[in-house]
Amino acid sequence: MSILNIRNCLDPVLRKKCEPVKNIDGNLVALSNDMIETMFDSVGVGLAANQVGIPQRLIVVDFGFDAEKKEDHNPIIIVNPVITAAEEEQDGQEGCLSIPEIVADVPRFKRVEVKGVDLDGNDVRYEVEDYLARAFQHELDHLEGKLFWDMLGRTKRDILKRKFKKLLKEQGAE
Repeated sequence: MSILNIRNCLDPVLRKKCEPVKNIDGNLVALSNDMIETMFDSVGVGLAANQVGIPQRLIVVDFGFDAEKKEDHNPIIIVNPVITAAEEEQDGQEGCLSIPEIVADVPRFKRVEVKGVDLDGNDVRYEVEDYLARAFQHELDHLEGKLFWDMLGRTKRDILKRKFKKLLKEQGAE
């Protein structure tokens, strides 16, 4: 396994709608394992394949992640995930591995049902709420070419974009 390079929000791969996975093979399994290792190394809760430059419908989410303890990892992998039900909206703080050091309150559904396929080709279904519901919605947005700040008003989004570009400039990464 290896740590993959996480693309930042300026990379065009993050703005493209991802293609469905057609075959689950050794390459996809290896990619999934590398994504999990990358997510843990970056202290993230989820990661979409396009965040590491692969525009396919694949996500990993740390299902056992405890935000306060930052422990009890239980990563899950979902191929071709879709949200099939959602209810009750709530605002909550969100960040993104592709937009480091930037956070904002984002409206999301409190509860969602997500369906997809695991690496063995079996159908999977998860009913989650609160923090995990937010994580799933965030990662599925990535697969649609959306970033969390797209959910915000134009003024707030523009402020965050300027702040991010300033951070890049300060780090000499622009």
